[in-house]
Amino acid sequence: MSTPFICRQCLARLTQSRIKPLRSKRFQLHTQAVSTSAPQPPWVFPEEQRREPSVEVTRDLESQLPPSHSLLVSQTSQDEPVVEQKAQWDGHIKKFVPRHRPDVAAVARESQVTNSQELKGKILQCVGNYHIVREDLMRMYGLSPEEARHAVNQLERLLWGRFSRVDAAERLDLFHLWKKHFNKLLHISKSSTEGEAHPTMQDLGTVKDMWHRLSQEKRKALWPQIIVTAFLLDPGTLSSLVQATFQASCCPSYAVEDLVYLLLRRPLDKIQDSRRQQIIELVFFLLENSPPRYLVLEQMTIWKIMPWLPTSRVAQLYEALKRIEAPLHPNTLLQFASRLARDSKFKVQAADAIHSFSSMPGSDINSPAAASVCTTILMLEEGAELPDDDAAPDELFKMLLDAGFRPNLLSLTALMRNFCVRGRVEIAWSIFNLLIERGNEPDDYVFSTLLNGSKRSLDVKSLQYSVDMIEARRRWSPRLVNDLLGFVYQDNESLGIQRRRQRKSISGKAWRMMVRAYAKFFDLAPLQKLTLFPLENILAPGSNNQVPAHLKEVNQIIAPLLPRPDALLMQPDSVTLGLMLKAHVRSINSPQVLQAYYRHFEKLFQEGDRTVIKLVEEKRTLIHDIFLRDIMQFRQTLDSGLRMVQDMHNKAKREKYELGKNVLHPPPSVHTYTILMNGLRNHWQTRGVITALNMMVKKGIEPSIVTWNIVIGTLLRANHPEQAVRVMRYLEHIGMQSNDRTVREVTRMPTYRRKWVGFLMRTMSKRPADYGDLRVFAESLLDIWKKRERDKQIADQMPMKTVRRILKDDSETETSSTASADAT
Repeated sequence: MSTPFICRQCLARLTQSRIKPLRSKRFQLHTQAVSTSAPQPPWVFPEEQRREPSVEVTRDLESQLPPSHSLLVSQTSQDEPVVEQKAQWDGHIKKFVPRHRPDVAAVARESQVTNSQELKGKILQCVGNYHIVREDLMRMYGLSPEEARHAVNQLERLLWGRFSRVDAAERLDLFHLWKKHFNKLLHISKSSTEGEAHPTMQDLGTVKDMWHRLSQEKRKALWPQIIVTAFLLDPGTLSSLVQATFQASCCPSYAVEDLVYLLLRRPLDKIQDSRRQQIIELVFFLLENSPPRYLVLEQMTIWKIMPWLPTSRVAQLYEALKRIEAPLHPNTLLQFASRLARDSKFKVQAADAIHSFSSMPGSDINSPAAASVCTTILMLEEGAELPDDDAAPDELFKMLLDAGFRPNLLSLTALMRNFCVRGRVEIAWSIFNLLIERGNEPDDYVFSTLLNGSKRSLDVKSLQYSVDMIEARRRWSPRLVNDLLGFVYQDNESLGIQRRRQRKSISGKAWRMMVRAYAKFFDLAPLQKLTLFPLENILAPGSNNQVPAHLKEVNQIIAPLLPRPDALLMQPDSVTLGLMLKAHVRSINSPQVLQAYYRHFEKLFQEGDRTVIKLVEEKRTLIHDIFLRDIMQFRQTLDSGLRMVQDMHNKAKREKYELGKNVLHPPPSVHTYTILMNGLRNHWQTRGVITALNMMVKKGIEPSIVTWNIVIGTLLRANHPEQAVRVMRYLEHIGMQSNDRTVREVTRMPTYRRKWVGFLMRTMSKRPADYGDLRVFAESLLDIWKKRERDKQIADQMPMKTVRRILKDDSETETSSTASADAT
């Protein structure tokens, strides 16, 4: 008899026959030389999880197989005889029939399981469709629907791959044991009132050292038990214990996920601050020390943590989840994008989150919620720092377009505003042209954005385009007229004339020009209430209409505008009246007239004039700040400015005591104190500046970077560089970034002083410093004058004989030093 041909696929099956008997109906050779039948084992494992030997393994074992003509498979069942087949191949290859998959539908129809063994058998027959056992998991472990859904996800990752039947059973046994403990911990966490515990570093070091001495097998077996014991006995030490013993290779991922879920089960607002911070730091520790695809946190867990994190930590959380490839729900990605988009430093991460959102099935980046987030990404808050190259609006816009974003009117306006803030008005106009080409009709906000961009860059040509388009569409509104008046005021303020009389004269001409523009659109009566002379004198044909040279181009744009009929005149809002009053007060060159205007304002306020009351209600301290700024320009009215601020404090305190809140008497703001300190600085009142700083700190007002720049400039000009450098070091300590104004305060000094400041900064940076809190640091700046007063008291108490001796010694020392220098 000739030797039959055996293909490589048959060799692979014969290789399996050395491990376990072949089943004739499932595994037939192409030669049909052998047919066997083996009893079905009691534990059937899915075929998808069976590892087929590779071709290389087959080649290694091929030499160990017996000759093919001697292959005789023993009969495994006495009732089934061996069927004789021809050993010679007949030339026809029969199709290979794979093993029949278990009927998943039949498994789903099975009755409810009653113990862990039945549950284990049902899980193994699911063939990856573990959602079939979700109700069984809820019943066996007392889980909620959400918890059971997460447990199904854990099962999918636990049994992922091709494990043997024994290995899979062992994994399920450990899973079952942990879920039994998890059921008990769920009831404890509902009413847990754990105390605060702080293990010492020595204790943690000892635990960590002892833990790592154990073998990896022991650590795998002991870690879940240690966590359960710590949760039951001393939950306060749980976070520290996990950080000392956690290792991804020894800790089951499902146990770590359930632990985080248990710690965050209670609302974080009902947990002590220190305990809440421990839990948050533990979550970050686990994310940073986990390999990819190890942890899958519940979306509700992430949602609970985010409100308690600053934006920088939210960005760290997003990057950590992204690194471990944790699946994020579309709503979670939108939450991340929404939080990160509010800060210009993290707009790139926000765009990345919205890009990931758009790539998920069923997600629409042009839905109302997603489009709102995209608009926030493109928008730059007022006063925010300008974005760098990566977060430039055009780059972000490209990222959103790549994600399928179709911009609407609001998002295009936000993009235009970003370019206007960065001084790129020409690009903003290009976007405006694109908006027109798409058939979108620009609204007031679009035109206001262009007018503000023109005002920031003082671009008269852009202003001309904006006014022409608004006039052609007859779209003038109080908002747009305010922007036009603001351009005139800003252009006049940008001159930077140092001489007060000349500056006041030019401001008066700009004020009259603004009144003429105001009268074309607004009712004159509300503004007339705030002035002490008839405004018709400015509007009369024979009045002085002289325009400053720097405003002639702007006047050529405003003069041709036609005035509205009296019936169509608009009522000015608080922004309009505040701007006009500011421009008028800037033009007053007499302290007596200025005080008369302030008394007039106080009289209207006491009489309950509705225009003035509305100004105070909507603009808070704006009116006081306007008068304070110009009152502090005159030396003879410095005391009046100080009394004004103190009077604001007293009235605000009285009103809050009577009503419980401030309605008509707002307390001085940080802007108010900054104006006060700048006025004192201009009159060389160094001690007054530091005293005002201490006053505002004691009132609980946080100084801004503008306030600190005034303090730095005052100390440098008064020849106190050590204290000025201390202030700059303190700003670094509290994380406040300096700006161009801070650098300008230093660079305006002579060269030798700049070098001395640089030397002091290098020296102090090498020494540790304890600044204390803000109040302590502000009080320490007054030590300059306290030391002077002590020295003066000591000098006054010295006998005249002692003074003459000190002066004599100093004179001799100076003479000897001069002689030494000459000899050299």
